[in-house]
Amino acid sequence: MPNLRDRLKRVPLPLLFALVVAVGAVVVMVVQINVIPPPPAIVAPIDTQPTEHLSGSQTVTFSVSIYAGQLVTYDNLAALGRVSLESNTTGWHYLVNDWIFAVMRRSTGNATFSLPTGIEVEVFQYNSTHALVVNRQRNTAVIAKIVSVGTLGWYAYHPVPTNYDSDTVDGLNRYLSHRGLSEVYVFQPRHDYVEFDRTNKVFRVYFDVVRSTSRTLKGTSLTNTTNFTPIQPGSTVMPTDYYIIDINNVVLPPVWVIFKMAPASSINSALTITPLAAP
Repeated sequence: MPNLRDRLKRVPLPLLFALVVAVGAVVVMVVQINVIPPPPAIVAPIDTQPTEHLSGSQTVTFSVSIYAGQLVTYDNLAALGRVSLESNTTGWHYLVNDWIFAVMRRSTGNATFSLPTGIEVEVFQYNSTHALVVNRQRNTAVIAKIVSVGTLGWYAYHPVPTNYDSDTVDGLNRYLSHRGLSEVYVFQPRHDYVEFDRTNKVFRVYFDVVRSTSRTLKGTSLTNTTNFTPIQPGSTVMPTDYYIIDINNVVLPPVWVIFKMAPASSINSALTITPLAAP
């Protein structure tokens, strides 16, 4: 009786090739990639504590009550990231720029991200709970608390004010040494660090000048006089500057708002800020 080898020798070569192809065709590899979208924004860091953002879907409303004929101004850092803005009256304006940044990440530790604008954003973690987020081009920074957000493994680097405790001072000094810098400019998310001069129509944000041996509170500032965009009542504005570095890291620019009005009758004006899903 012919053995298997002898039987195979009698199979035509083209048929053998067809058999190999047929056998190979039944091997199917399926690769599934689950993209976990980040929470799109950190809303109103001046007015809210980091622990209020655990859901990752917070909405915040600013309200201003005005008497007839009263001139009222209001300014704030409304959010960092991708949000919608909706007002019920005129008088609200917004600006997105590069003065500071925050980040959303799926890990912690030091990192540097390059934006399409040419700016480098550096994360310098100085202890287990806090980090600096620095605009390398402007040398401006925020002190951020690292907060777990939602249920999908994301961390928000939420700007927080500081009294320059020993941990923070040590972290700033280590950053200065790490970068070979003489000073860095720290924005504090407090209302007295954001100012709208209604007489001269100048928007100003203050920064502490931090050196290895000294700190000058509100020692320098950045200003803007022209680029605010009005928010029409009853419509929704969606500032879209939002930098997705990769599936694990997103850089969030600031959304500043100002309000100025002297109504003919008493009103309550409100601006609602809502995170938008990633595009």
